[in-house]
Amino acid sequence: MGSTRRPSRARAFVALRELLIEQPWGEVTLEAVAKRAGVSRQTLYNDFGSRNGLAIAYTESMVDTYLDLVDEAMAAAPDPATGIESMVRLLLDATASDPLVQRVQTGNAHHDLVRIVTSDSGPLLDRIAGRLRDGLLRRWPEIDPQRAEAGAVVMARFGLGLVTMPPPAGADLAPGIAAVLAPGLRPGNVDSAV
Repeated sequence: MGSTRRPSRARAFVALRELLIEQPWGEVTLEAVAKRAGVSRQTLYNDFGSRNGLAIAYTESMVDTYLDLVDEAMAAAPDPATGIESMVRLLLDATASDPLVQRVQTGNAHHDLVRIVTSDSGPLLDRIAGRLRDGLLRRWPEIDPQRAEAGAVVMARFGLGLVTMPPPAGADLAPGIAAVLAPGLRPGNVDSAV
């Protein structure tokens, strides 16, 4: 990726976020994003291909940012249960203020946005699960790789579900989720799992 492309992408994401705070996705055009970002519309077409491509790239960038925070939380956790509990809290706190996430959560999202995190979420889930698996194995190398893979897939799917349909305000599900998921990450023979 060229040195001029990365800054234009970052500016486009900031512009998109600002526009989503002001108006629904159906009213956001690439022209408006380009103008707000200070780049040409052609630059956005070159970088993203389409408005939906911009939304997907924005979502991937947002996910990568959250996963960086999850990596930090996992690195600081003494055990997988504490790491998972921290991850759940962090995920819910971090996504609560994002306008794209808010639109999906409140049912005010255009079907294009909803598809990115539902029926078309396969690539996004793979990206999340891969990062989670790698983080688990980096932090706790004694975890069986198959368990790390399975745990990461479950956490990715569960995490995406929590983000798109969060628990009621004030509900703290993190300890319970950690209590359910962490035992499956114990070191040992995969066949001895529950």
